Amino acid sequence: MNTDQNHIRSFFNMKIINKSIKNSFGELLQAKLYMPNKENFSNFPLVIMLTGDGPSGSKSLSWTKLPLMLAEKNIASLTFDFSGLGDSEGNRKKLTLEKGIDDFKSILKLLNTLSGIDLERIGVLSSSFGSSVVIASGELRDVKAHGFKSPCAFLPEAYLNEIHPESFSKWNEEGYCDENGYNIEVLYNPIKYNIYSEAAHFSSSCLITHGLNDEIVPFRQSQLLEHQFLQNSKSVELILLQSCDHGYSQDGKWDIMAKHFIEFFSEML
Repeated sequence: MNTDQNHIRSFFNMKIINKSIKNSFGELLQAKLYMPNKENFSNFPLVIMLTGDGPSGSKSLSWTKLPLMLAEKNIASLTFDFSGLGDSEGNRKKLTLEKGIDDFKSILKLLNTLSGIDLERIGVLSSSFGSSVVIASGELRDVKAHGFKSPCAFLPEAYLNEIHPESFSKWNEEGYCDENGYNIEVLYNPIKYNIYSEAAHFSSSCLITHGLNDEIVPFRQSQLLEHQFLQNSKSVELILLQSCDHGYSQDGKWDIMAKHFIEFFSEML
């Protein structure tokens, strides 16, 4: 079921169009299309964005600022909230990798409903959990460009890094962890997927950024992904940022990361 809310907000250089669609579980997923506000332009390139698994979803810093920066380069953006995040229906504690893939495939059904978009010039920007989703989904492997912001290729390691070591036994026994807000199935579900293996099937140009001080997803995961992408990708670049954590919270690090991705998509699309 596709529901276009026809709610349009205009800003000085872009307009925001609310979209929604149900996943296969019947939960309504919320999305936003950010369109450059240029009367003399049509058929804009599009960057589809996949967030991490933080509760705020697409309301967090990267997913509100990057569409504005891309619009200045005449590039449209599509953001969405995974089930249980942001404004989407669902329960975050049940957001497994498998469910995230289902959400993403549901959102892709919106593409053919978008007017003013050049579907031959598609890019994808994913972060952390979202990178696991897009790689494991098998979708969009041949689009022009993929950006990976601190991608996670083995989610169980990231989930365990978010909690105290002694909390694992309790999580395993009780089936729910207060520290990260997840059911135990969220930890074990990703083991069914081999994301490193799947990455070798990408032919898109790829840019990866990762902080050397990432406390959630070790930067070594990006180094291994770089190797796998190079099996088939047109071009791959890995940028490792000194003194930078998972959230790019150190002075100026977010701006450096954003600049790399804006330049990358401007060139590739």
